[in-house]
Amino acid sequence: MASTFSVMPIAGITLADRNTIPAFGLGTPCTGNQNDTWVYVKASGAVPAATCTVDGSFNVTSTAGNYTAPYAFNSGEYGWVYKTTSPL
Repeated sequence: MASTFSVMPIAGITLADRNTIPAFGLGTPCTGNQNDTWVYVKASGAVPAATCTVDGSFNVTSTAGNYTAPYAFNSGEYGWVYKTTSPL
């Protein structure tokens, strides 16, 4: 995947970051430089870099779905995934 970065005016967004402490509210949206829509989520288990599912509480699972995690998550980590059929 080409380098992607936020074009929204929200300070501190690094789409590749994974954290054990939330840096943003779950469900925070972000538009990337490739006209893609990202959302801030929490991993419910290990999630590989692949398509994934985001539930209504913004928990991400490894089940194939409408989102893509371009970077893997460890269980309990927070980070960004993008809508596979962007924009939202």
